[in-house]
Amino acid sequence: MLRWLVKVIAYPFYKLMFWSKWVNKRELKKYQKQPVIFAVNHRSGFDGPTLFIDIPRKIYVWIKGEFFRTRGWRNFLTKMGGIPVHPGAELALMRDSQKVLTNNQALVVMPTGHRSFDGADKLQVRNGVAMVALRTGVPIVPIVMNRRIKFWRLTKFKIGDAIDSKQYLVDGRVTKDGVNRLGNALQEQMQTLLNGFAIPEKQPAWQTAPNIIARGIVIRGNQLLAIKRHKAGQTYYVLPGGHAEPNETITETCTREVLEETGVTVRPFRDLYKYWYEDQHGRGNGYQTFFVCEYQSGEPHPTDAEEYTQPNRITGTYEPVWLGMDQIKDVDLRPTVMKKQLLKDYHKKGARLPFPLRLLKSKA
Repeated sequence: MLRWLVKVIAYPFYKLMFWSKWVNKRELKKYQKQPVIFAVNHRSGFDGPTLFIDIPRKIYVWIKGEFFRTRGWRNFLTKMGGIPVHPGAELALMRDSQKVLTNNQALVVMPTGHRSFDGADKLQVRNGVAMVALRTGVPIVPIVMNRRIKFWRLTKFKIGDAIDSKQYLVDGRVTKDGVNRLGNALQEQMQTLLNGFAIPEKQPAWQTAPNIIARGIVIRGNQLLAIKRHKAGQTYYVLPGGHAEPNETITETCTREVLEETGVTVRPFRDLYKYWYEDQHGRGNGYQTFFVCEYQSGEPHPTDAEEYTQPNRITGTYEPVWLGMDQIKDVDLRPTVMKKQLLKDYHKKGARLPFPLRLLKSKA
């Protein structure tokens, strides 16, 4: 009752501020009274509320567990159909999701696991949604939006053909191969829907600067990936990164540089801070851009990164390390203005550094 009351009251105000148009919406009507999983690409914090308002049936949505920390928000989100996603609590998530679907309800999932800040980004679908679909035997309906939802701007949603999960069972059983094939099929269909439909975000002016350095903020648990330097009698730390190469996106630069300098594989989410720097090595002034990254694999170790193995370019020693977040305030992590903002955001928001965070514009 509370859910429908909130929806009725919020509908006119929400639609006045956020404009949406649905392509192939008749597909939604096919699943008004049967269990279904809606897989949607995640673009902004308004995705969930928009789907809650626009989809004409009761839906349950996977929501990051950190939003359930306080009792008030936990009770409200639960009554609105929120299902908490806690790291390490996959069994509870599967149980709650299966309960929803066996009761002939609709489940909304953002299968990429994080927000995509550019509609042209290549999707990488995780297999959690495929596992739930196979265990319950319900279809998956892919939905994509062409750009981020913003105030007083039209966002279009396109609905694809449903994917029958049962055809990916092997002798009626759920297998790893079946989960992977279903996940790949969903990813391919969502990417096909996006091709020619997504509107790339306008490139910020600072991204066209002559010189850009991309650095990665990689946090694993309560540890930060850093490089310990000893140069000219000084010991200090920097974040891994380097200059963008020709015809290379900034996120590709971040991924490549972190791997080259530390041996750690990461996946950049988005730029958190940008910082104007005065170049000391003859390549010109420009911007350092700090990306929050997802740790994927590898342990930090010295590599053959060019800037550290050619003494005629940069002398001194370097050592990639995991630096405890509780140690940062006591060490010389450069630039200092980034260190202060990172500590502030980390302790305020938690180790996952939720989006969005303001960009750092201070000059040294």
